[in-house]
Amino acid sequence: MSAFSIENTVVRIADRNQEPIERLLRETFPDLVATRDPVPEGPEPYDFRVLVSFRPPTDEDISHYDWIHSTGAGIDVIVRRISEDGGSPVVTRTLGMMGRQMGEYCLGYALAQFQKMALRRDLQTAQDWSQARGKPVFCYDKTIAIIGTGHIGQGIARAFRSLGARVVGYSRTGREEPEFDAVFPLERFTREQAPDVLIGAVPSTSDTRGLIDGGILGHLSGGLFINVGRGATLEEAALKAALDSGAVFHAVLDVFEVEPLPRDHWMWGHEGVTVTPHVSGLTQDDDAAQTFVRLLEASFETGKLPVSGVDLTRGY
Repeated sequence: MSAFSIENTVVRIADRNQEPIERLLRETFPDLVATRDPVPEGPEPYDFRVLVSFRPPTDEDISHYDWIHSTGAGIDVIVRRISEDGGSPVVTRTLGMMGRQMGEYCLGYALAQFQKMALRRDLQTAQDWSQARGKPVFCYDKTIAIIGTGHIGQGIARAFRSLGARVVGYSRTGREEPEFDAVFPLERFTREQAPDVLIGAVPSTSDTRGLIDGGILGHLSGGLFINVGRGATLEEAALKAALDSGAVFHAVLDVFEVEPLPRDHWMWGHEGVTVTPHVSGLTQDDDAAQTFVRLLEASFETGKLPVSGVDLTRGY
């Protein structure tokens, strides 16, 4: 096949971030063919077809694309479509500031609990000067466990370690990562000391569905649970049982198996649950555009498609 170049490549942009991506593409590669419409299959007139999207378009088979770039960090929808339509494209994604964003989100909710923010507001309302009730515990004395040690998990780990917390990661392999004080295989979770905060930061795949189950949640001893990975990785019934038993003191949930969360769902009204509308990590328009353009620029320089950032067999 010929070298990857501006002349023989077409890019379809099918995403809500179309405008900034198109604008940066025009500025950087004025001769590149970019479209919002389906790209015809076949060898002519382009050797390479590239799709930029978070949720793949439904108006065409995507199996003929050579490269698919996700404008977000999550690629489970793209992987499912590839499985349905066939093909084995290079898959890349936008990570940008996601790790930092989710680190701030998780640290913010953990500090709110450690510093007893809600209780202090109640003390103020009651005009109750109770230092014993209002005194905090401190992040630097706590152990934080993060299930998922990839880019997102590492960003969360950095946030907590900046305040001196001990951060332990759990992953499929237990491979060491520099942002963590220690990393273990997930199978060891119940054999280790229960953390003060447990954070779910794993993608949705066939292997991770229901991964955070009663065995894991039941191992906590009144800890805080935060989920910013994917809703399908959590067994909701197991969480309810852990809340009822006291194993989980409070749960902060930003992702759900069904989104938006149905109005009649038990989580809305549970006093032990904080529901947020999938805002812990938001793709910034500039991140999506700049990440793709940087990858495209490097690929044109080498004449080759980028190395796939996703293992399609594992789904992440």
